[in-house]
Amino acid sequence: MKIILSAALCFCFHYSFSQKLSINSLETILHSSFATADSLLKKSKFKLSDKESGEAYNNYYYTSLEKTDSVKHLLRSVSLMDVYSGDDTSRLILYRTYYKNEQEEMKKQLLANGYELTKRSGNDFIYKKENAIINNKISEKQAPGGKPITAYEFELGR
Repeated sequence: MKIILSAALCFCFHYSFSQKLSINSLETILHSSFATADSLLKKSKFKLSDKESGEAYNNYYYTSLEKTDSVKHLLRSVSLMDVYSGDDTSRLILYRTYYKNEQEEMKKQLLANGYELTKRSGNDFIYKKENAIINNKISEKQAPGGKPITAYEFELGR
């Protein structure tokens, strides 16, 4: 019994620091107000790291960090941009993770939620469902210290 309780506690403790987002969460962020999107991201342990505003746009950058071995590691990030044109608002979301297993899980979620892979070009994948499009891109980024790291990105907009 102690082993089961300890395992459950470790599992909860691990996920209390940062949480990955699902395709459903990204769709909710895409179609909700900024206040709702901000609340959902904060509940998922994302922190607003940067905000840039202009005459016709607001760009928000959220990060999910975890401290291990006295060093903070970036686990995930979300860029949320709202662009205004009169009464019309467009939103673009870019979700980035650095975990291949999360990339694979997200691809399974896309298919389970009715998206179909419609185009593939190298490490770029386009999924469509009705009028919704999600771009999935795999790219190499330079980490601090010059070490290359693979980034898995999911981009959606309205």
